[in-house]
Amino acid sequence: MSNNKAEAKEQNRHIRTEMARHSVDCGEVQVQCTHGVIHLYGKVRAIRGHETTFSAERDALLKGLRQRSGIRDVIADWTVVT
Repeated sequence: MSNNKAEAKEQNRHIRTEMARHSVDCGEVQVQCTHGVIHLYGKVRAIRGHETTFSAERDALLKGLRQRSGIRDVIADWTVVT
């Protein structure tokens, strides 16, 4: 059981690292990863000064998460705040 917890913690760390690479404020986003499916909940917004590229950055973030090994799908059930 502790091995599963360690793997889940590591997976969440990798997801948060990927989120930090993009100009998207994910500070209010909760992450849950189960059986290779990432669920993203909460509020997301553009970082100040990057409002014009928000859609492209959000799409790049989701694409980056989907390309990780062991990830089958990414479900972004978040609210975009302007």
